[in-house]
Amino acid sequence: MDRITAMQSKFLGRSQRRSGSIMANGFSLVELILYSAITLILFNAALSMSLSQSRSSIKTYELAALRNQMARITFLLEGELAEGETITVCNANCPVVNGRNVAYSLQISHPHAANGAAIANADVTYYGTADSPNLFRFGPPFTTATTAVNPANGNLAFGSGALTAAAANVESVASPNTTLSNLGVNADERHTLTYSITITTGTTDRDSPWASTLTATNQRARTRVFAF
Repeated sequence: MDRITAMQSKFLGRSQRRSGSIMANGFSLVELILYSAITLILFNAALSMSLSQSRSSIKTYELAALRNQMARITFLLEGELAEGETITVCNANCPVVNGRNVAYSLQISHPHAANGAAIANADVTYYGTADSPNLFRFGPPFTTATTAVNPANGNLAFGSGALTAAAANVESVASPNTTLSNLGVNADERHTLTYSITITTGTTDRDSPWASTLTATNQRARTRVFAF
Protein backbone atom coordinates (compact mmCIF):
# COMPACT_ATOMS: atom_id res chain seq x y z
CA MET A 1 0.00 0.00 0.00
CA ASP A 2 2.85 2.37 0.86
CA ARG A 3 4.46 1.60 -2.49
CA ILE A 4 1.23 2.51 -4.36
CA THR A 5 0.84 5.74 -2.44
CA ALA A 6 4.42 6.72 -3.21
CA MET A 7 3.87 6.07 -6.93
CA GLN A 8 0.70 8.20 -6.94
CA SER A 9 2.52 11.06 -5.25
CA LYS A 10 5.34 10.82 -7.75
CA PHE A 11 2.87 10.86 -10.68
CA LEU A 12 0.97 13.83 -9.29
CA GLY A 13 4.21 15.73 -8.81
CA ARG A 14 5.20 15.17 -12.45
CA SER A 15 1.73 16.27 -13.63
CA GLN A 16 1.87 19.48 -11.62
CA ARG A 17 5.34 20.30 -12.93
CA ARG A 18 4.20 19.65 -16.52
CA SER A 19 1.10 21.87 -16.04
CA GLY A 20 3.17 24.65 -14.53
CA SER A 21 5.57 24.47 -17.48
CA ILE A 22 2.68 24.83 -19.95
CA MET A 23 1.28 27.88 -18.13
CA ALA A 24 4.74 29.40 -18.04
CA ASN A 25 5.14 29.01 -21.79
CA GLY A 26 1.55 30.16 -22.73
CA PHE A 27 -0.52 33.36 -22.15
CA SER A 28 -2.19 34.39 -18.97
CA LEU A 29 -5.77 35.74 -18.95
CA VAL A 30 -4.53 39.30 -18.44
CA GLU A 31 -2.19 38.97 -21.41
CA LEU A 32 -4.99 37.65 -23.63
CA ILE A 33 -7.26 40.57 -22.64
CA LEU A 34 -4.47 43.07 -23.31
CA TYR A 35 -3.70 41.49 -26.68
CA SER A 36 -7.38 41.61 -27.68
CA ALA A 37 -7.64 45.27 -26.65
CA ILE A 38 -4.57 46.25 -28.69
CA THR A 39 -5.88 44.31 -31.71
CA LEU A 40 -9.23 46.10 -31.47
CA ILE A 41 -7.56 49.50 -31.25
CA LEU A 42 -5.41 48.80 -34.31
CA PHE A 43 -8.44 47.50 -36.24
CA ASN A 44 -10.45 50.62 -35.42
CA ALA A 45 -7.55 52.83 -36.46
CA ALA A 46 -7.21 51.02 -39.79
CA LEU A 47 -10.98 51.22 -40.36
CA SER A 48 -10.98 54.95 -39.60
CA MET A 49 -8.13 55.55 -42.06
CA SER A 50 -9.92 53.51 -44.72
CA LEU A 51 -13.17 55.46 -44.27
CA SER A 52 -11.28 58.75 -44.36
CA GLN A 53 -9.55 57.78 -47.60
CA SER A 54 -12.87 56.70 -49.10
CA ARG A 55 -14.49 60.04 -48.20
CA SER A 56 -11.50 61.88 -49.65
CA SER A 57 -11.72 59.87 -52.88
CA ILE A 58 -15.45 60.58 -53.19
CA LYS A 59 -14.85 64.30 -52.63
CA THR A 60 -12.14 64.34 -55.29
CA TYR A 61 -14.41 62.54 -57.75
CA GLU A 62 -17.34 64.89 -57.05
CA LEU A 63 -15.24 68.05 -57.41
CA ALA A 64 -13.84 66.80 -60.72
CA ALA A 65 -17.38 66.14 -61.97
CA LEU A 66 -18.51 69.61 -60.83
CA ARG A 67 -15.56 71.23 -62.60
CA ASN A 68 -16.46 69.43 -65.83
CA GLN A 69 -20.07 70.53 -65.47
CA MET A 70 -18.95 74.10 -64.75
CA ALA A 71 -16.82 74.09 -67.89
CA ARG A 72 -19.74 72.85 -70.04
CA ILE A 73 -22.31 75.39 -68.84
CA THR A 74 -19.93 78.37 -68.92
CA PHE A 75 -18.92 77.37 -72.44
CA LEU A 76 -22.56 77.34 -73.49
CA LEU A 77 -23.31 80.68 -71.82
CA GLU A 78 -20.25 82.35 -73.29
CA GLY A 79 -21.02 80.89 -76.72
CA GLU A 80 -24.58 82.19 -76.75
CA LEU A 81 -23.50 85.58 -75.42
CA ALA A 82 -20.74 85.82 -78.01
CA GLU A 83 -23.33 85.40 -80.76
CA GLY A 84 -25.83 87.75 -79.13
CA GLU A 85 -26.39 91.44 -79.55
CA THR A 86 -28.11 92.57 -76.37
CA ILE A 87 -28.60 91.13 -72.92
CA THR A 88 -31.15 91.79 -70.21
CA VAL A 89 -30.59 90.64 -66.63
CA CYS A 90 -32.94 90.32 -63.67
CA ASN A 91 -32.07 89.35 -60.10
CA ALA A 92 -35.49 89.75 -58.43
CA ASN A 93 -39.18 90.20 -59.32
CA CYS A 94 -38.49 88.88 -62.80
CA PRO A 95 -41.01 88.52 -65.65
CA VAL A 96 -42.70 85.15 -66.04
CA VAL A 97 -40.91 82.82 -68.48
CA ASN A 98 -42.81 79.98 -70.15
CA GLY A 99 -45.51 80.21 -67.50
CA ARG A 100 -43.03 79.90 -64.66
CA ASN A 101 -42.37 82.30 -61.80
CA VAL A 102 -38.72 83.17 -62.20
CA ALA A 103 -36.23 83.93 -59.43
CA TYR A 104 -33.57 85.34 -61.78
CA SER A 105 -33.10 85.52 -65.52
CA LEU A 106 -30.62 86.28 -68.27
CA GLN A 107 -32.09 87.06 -71.68
CA ILE A 108 -29.92 87.10 -74.77
CA SER A 109 -31.12 88.55 -78.06
CA HIS A 110 -29.73 86.90 -81.21
CA PRO A 111 -30.15 89.11 -84.28
CA HIS A 112 -28.87 86.52 -86.75
CA ALA A 113 -30.82 83.32 -86.04
CA ALA A 114 -31.87 81.28 -89.03
CA ASN A 115 -35.53 81.30 -90.08
CA GLY A 116 -35.54 79.18 -93.17
CA ALA A 117 -33.60 81.13 -95.78
CA ALA A 118 -34.13 84.38 -93.88
CA ILE A 119 -32.56 85.87 -90.78
CA ALA A 120 -34.66 86.65 -87.72
CA ASN A 121 -34.23 87.78 -84.17
CA ALA A 122 -34.35 85.06 -81.48
CA ASP A 123 -34.45 85.48 -77.72
CA VAL A 124 -32.90 82.92 -75.40
CA THR A 125 -33.51 83.09 -71.65
CA TYR A 126 -31.59 81.33 -68.90
CA TYR A 127 -33.39 81.34 -65.57
CA GLY A 128 -33.98 79.66 -62.24
CA THR A 129 -37.18 79.01 -60.33
CA ALA A 130 -37.99 78.83 -56.64
CA ASP A 131 -39.25 75.24 -56.92
CA SER A 132 -36.25 73.75 -58.71
CA PRO A 133 -32.46 73.77 -58.19
CA ASN A 134 -31.79 73.60 -61.95
CA LEU A 135 -30.76 76.24 -64.45
CA PHE A 136 -33.25 76.29 -67.33
CA ARG A 137 -32.96 77.50 -70.93
CA PHE A 138 -35.97 78.66 -72.91
CA GLY A 139 -35.60 79.56 -76.56
CA PRO A 140 -35.08 78.19 -80.07
CA PRO A 141 -33.47 74.75 -80.17
CA PHE A 142 -30.14 74.04 -81.77
CA THR A 143 -30.09 72.34 -85.14
CA THR A 144 -27.85 69.36 -85.88
CA ALA A 145 -24.10 69.66 -85.81
CA THR A 146 -24.00 69.17 -89.59
CA THR A 147 -25.54 72.61 -90.19
CA ALA A 148 -23.12 74.77 -92.16
CA VAL A 149 -21.66 77.64 -90.12
CA ASN A 150 -22.53 80.85 -91.93
CA PRO A 151 -23.36 83.82 -89.68
CA ALA A 152 -24.42 85.92 -92.66
CA ASN A 153 -27.22 83.42 -93.33
CA GLY A 154 -28.09 82.96 -89.66
CA ASN A 155 -26.16 79.78 -88.91
CA LEU A 156 -24.31 80.26 -85.65
CA ALA A 157 -20.98 78.70 -84.77
CA PHE A 158 -21.41 77.44 -81.20
CA GLY A 159 -23.11 74.74 -79.17
CA SER A 160 -24.09 71.58 -81.00
CA GLY A 161 -25.17 73.45 -84.12
CA ALA A 162 -27.03 76.58 -85.17
CA LEU A 163 -30.05 78.28 -83.67
CA THR A 164 -33.15 78.13 -85.80
CA ALA A 165 -35.87 80.71 -85.17
CA ALA A 166 -38.23 78.69 -87.37
CA ALA A 167 -38.68 76.11 -84.60
CA ALA A 168 -40.89 76.71 -81.57
CA ASN A 169 -39.20 77.75 -78.33
CA VAL A 170 -38.52 74.88 -75.97
CA GLU A 171 -37.61 74.63 -72.31
CA SER A 172 -34.70 72.45 -71.30
CA VAL A 173 -32.44 71.96 -68.31
CA ALA A 174 -29.25 73.77 -69.22
CA SER A 175 -27.43 72.54 -66.11
CA PRO A 176 -28.77 70.57 -63.11
CA ASN A 177 -28.32 71.90 -59.56
CA THR A 178 -26.98 75.18 -60.92
CA THR A 179 -27.69 78.77 -59.88
CA LEU A 180 -26.68 82.07 -61.45
CA SER A 181 -26.36 85.11 -59.20
CA ASN A 182 -25.08 88.69 -59.16
CA LEU A 183 -26.14 89.13 -62.77
CA GLY A 184 -25.12 92.51 -64.09
CA VAL A 185 -23.70 94.54 -66.93
CA ASN A 186 -20.20 95.89 -66.43
CA ALA A 187 -20.37 99.64 -65.81
CA ASP A 188 -17.23 100.37 -67.84
CA GLU A 189 -17.70 97.79 -70.58
CA ARG A 190 -21.37 97.91 -71.44
CA HIS A 191 -21.11 94.86 -73.70
CA THR A 192 -19.80 92.65 -70.89
CA LEU A 193 -21.95 90.48 -68.64
CA THR A 194 -20.76 89.80 -65.09
CA TYR A 195 -22.13 86.93 -63.03
CA SER A 196 -21.46 84.26 -60.42
CA ILE A 197 -22.35 80.61 -60.77
CA THR A 198 -22.78 77.87 -58.18
CA ILE A 199 -23.13 74.15 -58.87
CA THR A 200 -23.88 71.50 -56.26
CA THR A 201 -24.17 67.72 -56.30
CA GLY A 202 -27.78 68.03 -55.16
CA THR A 203 -27.18 66.26 -51.84
CA THR A 204 -28.71 68.17 -48.93
CA ASP A 205 -27.02 66.20 -46.13
CA ARG A 206 -23.91 68.21 -45.27
CA ASP A 207 -22.30 65.25 -43.52
CA SER A 208 -22.56 63.11 -46.64
CA PRO A 209 -19.30 62.61 -48.60
CA TRP A 210 -21.37 63.21 -51.75
CA ALA A 211 -22.26 66.77 -50.69
CA SER A 212 -20.03 69.16 -52.65
CA THR A 213 -20.37 72.69 -53.96
CA LEU A 214 -18.39 74.58 -56.57
CA THR A 215 -18.72 78.37 -56.98
CA ALA A 216 -17.12 80.71 -59.50
CA THR A 217 -17.44 84.45 -58.93
CA ASN A 218 -16.71 87.51 -61.04
CA GLN A 219 -17.26 85.66 -64.31
CA ARG A 220 -17.38 87.71 -67.52
CA ALA A 221 -18.68 87.12 -71.00
CA ARG A 222 -19.04 89.50 -73.94
CA THR A 223 -21.50 89.87 -76.74
CA ARG A 224 -20.27 89.90 -80.32
CA VAL A 225 -22.21 93.03 -81.32
CA PHE A 226 -21.65 96.01 -79.01
CA ALA A 227 -25.17 97.39 -78.96
CA PHE A 228 -26.36 98.33 -75.47
